Amino acid sequence: MKRSLIYIGVIIVLLFTLFPFIWMVSTSFKPAGEVYAYPPRIIPNEPSVAGYKNILFSNGQSDFNFLRWAWNSFVVSLLTTIFSMLIALPGGYALSRYSFKGKQTIGYIILISQVLPGSVMIIPFYFLMGKLHLLNTLFGLALAYITFAVPFCTWMIKGFFNAIPNTLDESAIVEGCTMFQVFSRVILPLTIPGIAVTSVFSFITGWNEYIFASVFMKSYSKWTLSLGISSFQGQYTTDWSTIMAGSVFIALPIVFLFLVLQKYLISGMTAGAVKQ
Repeated sequence: MKRSLIYIGVIIVLLFTLFPFIWMVSTSFKPAGEVYAYPPRIIPNEPSVAGYKNILFSNGQSDFNFLRWAWNSFVVSLLTTIFSMLIALPGGYALSRYSFKGKQTIGYIILISQVLPGSVMIIPFYFLMGKLHLLNTLFGLALAYITFAVPFCTWMIKGFFNAIPNTLDESAIVEGCTMFQVFSRVILPLTIPGIAVTSVFSFITGWNEYIFASVFMKSYSKWTLSLGISSFQGQYTTDWSTIMAGSVFIALPIVFLFLVLQKYLISGMTAGAVKQ
């Protein structure tokens, strides 16, 4: 009986969690007349791929380029992931393994930075990027995302390093390894699940973000997917089937990443939780 109640609870939670995604996919296949139909239906009466055609074939708009926006989002997300991890890995290792003046202060700063909403930093970032001539550039947008991703990635990866016994470092040093060799050849291979988890969350930061992109990117050719899809929301009418079709395309890479890396994600989410 107890097990049955647990299963029922899990099913209810899953339904609440998955319903927005199911409704998004359903709406993407609905013709315009069915989107506003009452009562609403999950399965369309007359399925249509018009929304996907509008997305893939520019909807007759010369300034609409879905593939270009997808590429821009990929480049920005990849830059965010690579540079965030390049900074977070040695930073997290240093915070985990070494004692130095200001270590506790740095930890507090990292935690406080996660409390501040990103919107607070839009105006300072806008003027800074303008001074650096990085407005309306993919690298400038990625740089803004990196500043938010690095503290989170550093703190997260630090937890995975904490789960690895210090005796491994000491044993490697006794065997003649330099500190860089200890880090690159001994510790990093053991932290692959943690790196996978942190990289995915860093990638999502760049892939899904909208507010900074809407402020920094003015050229249609420099837009990311989130900006491009939102352009279908008009002042008087909104093409919801096309917006939902675009949302499906935005969600697919993230779903694919989680499916491919699920082994590392599951082990990684638990590996950093315990100090060995």
